[in-house]
Amino acid sequence: MGEDRKIVEIEKIVSGGYGLARMESGKVLLVEGAYPGEKVLVKVTRDKKDFAFAKAVEIIKAHPKRKAPPCRYFGVCGGCHFMDMDYEEQLRLKKEMVMDSLKRASIDVEVEDVERSDQDLQYRSKVELTAVMHKGKVELGFKKRYSHDVVPVKGCKLASDKANRIIGFLPKLLEAFDVWVYDFRRKKGMLKHVVIRHAFSTDQVMVIFVTKTESLPQGKALAKKLASKFGWVTSIVHVMNSKDSVVLRGPYRTLYGEGVITEEYDWETYQIPPTAFFQSNYYVSKKLLDFVYSSLQLTGKERVLDLYSGIGFFSMRIALSAKKVVGVESSRISYKASLANANINQRKNTKFVNMEVEDFLKENEEKFDAVVLDPPRGGMDRQALMKLVSLHPRRIVYVSCNPPTLARDLKALKGAGYTIERVKPFDMFPQTFHVETVAVLSL
Repeated sequence: MGEDRKIVEIEKIVSGGYGLARMESGKVLLVEGAYPGEKVLVKVTRDKKDFAFAKAVEIIKAHPKRKAPPCRYFGVCGGCHFMDMDYEEQLRLKKEMVMDSLKRASIDVEVEDVERSDQDLQYRSKVELTAVMHKGKVELGFKKRYSHDVVPVKGCKLASDKANRIIGFLPKLLEAFDVWVYDFRRKKGMLKHVVIRHAFSTDQVMVIFVTKTESLPQGKALAKKLASKFGWVTSIVHVMNSKDSVVLRGPYRTLYGEGVITEEYDWETYQIPPTAFFQSNYYVSKKLLDFVYSSLQLTGKERVLDLYSGIGFFSMRIALSAKKVVGVESSRISYKASLANANINQRKNTKFVNMEVEDFLKENEEKFDAVVLDPPRGGMDRQALMKLVSLHPRRIVYVSCNPPTLARDLKALKGAGYTIERVKPFDMFPQTFHVETVAVLSL
C-alpha cells in the first residue's frame, strides 16, 4: 500500500460532508465519500500542516444505511454528495454537522431535527449547466467537485421532468444553429451556460442562455424553435456575462415571453428576474418562510430590518404583521424586483435600500425592534455584526447556508448578550451536504 493510501475508521461527519478520521500520528483526515462508523481505504489528495484531505477508494465496512444511488453520474458529477445514503439518515447526518459546528464554537444549545423536504428528488427550481464540446458534439453538464472539468449529462435526478426534457433536447438544437461553445481554458467562444428555472407553484419555465459575448446570433430564431418544441416554456432569456467566476450575472435581454417567472406562496406572489437569487427548493422555502415569520413574534407595532433581503422574500410576509419593514440588498436586479414585488403584493409599509449591508449599517441611525438576516456563505462582517448589535433589536432571526460561519457569528452575538432560543435546520438541498439553518435569538 502506497504512502498516500491508508485504511481508516470514520469517527463522525463534519461540515462539507466529510467523514472525519485520524492517521496513526493523530493528524485529522477529512474523507470525501465516507460516513460515520465506516472502515475505508482512502487516498490522500491534499496534505496540509494540521490536517489532510482524502477520498474513499474502497469501502471495507459500510454504514448500514448506505444504498445504491439512483443516478449514474453520482460520484463523478460534483452536484450530489449523500445520494448513496438513506434519506432519513441524510437528515440525521446534517443535524450532526450543525451540532459539530456549534460545538467547535463552544455553543451549547439544542439543535432541533432537520425539517425534511417533501421531495428529495426532482425538487430543484434552478439548474445551472455548463456547455462543452465533447467528442465533437455539444453537450451540457456539471462541473466535478474542486475542478473545472465538465461531466456531460443527459439529465439530472434533482431537476424537474420539464427541465430534464429541455436538457435532453437542447444539445441537438444548439448544434443545428451552429452555436459556438465557449472554451474556458482558451477563453474563446460564446455559449458558457444554460440555466433552467422552474416555478413549481405556477409551473412556469424559463430557459437562460449565458454567453461570454454581447451577441447571440440567431438568438430569436433559437428561442422560437425551443418554444415551439415545448409550449410550456414561458420565458427565454439571453444573459451577457463576461466573468467566468460566476454563472448568472450581467445584463440580459428577453428573447421570448415575459422575461420573469412567478412563484406563489400562501399570501405572496414573487416575480423572479433571470439573474436574481431565489431559494432553490419550493417545498422547503415555504416552511422556512413560515418559520422565520412566526419566530419574530410580531404584534403590528414592530419596525423590522431585513438584511440581504434579495427580491423581498421574507419582507413580503413580515410586512403583514409589522409596522414597517426596511430591506437592504446590494444587487440592483434583486432590489428592483423587491420594489416590484412590494407593489404586486400591496405591501405599502415596506422600504428597500440598494446598498451593501456593511455600508447601510455604518450610516443607519434608525432603531429596529427585530432583524432578519440571510447573508452569503461567508456570514457577516464582524464590524457590521457589532454595528447591528448596537441597534439593540429585541429579536434576531439568522438564516444561514453555512454552519461554521453561523456558529462563528452566533458566538459573537451570544458574547454581546443575546440568548439563542432555537436552532432549526432545513433540508433545502436533499442528496447534498448543504443545509440551511435558522437561529432565533433574543435580548
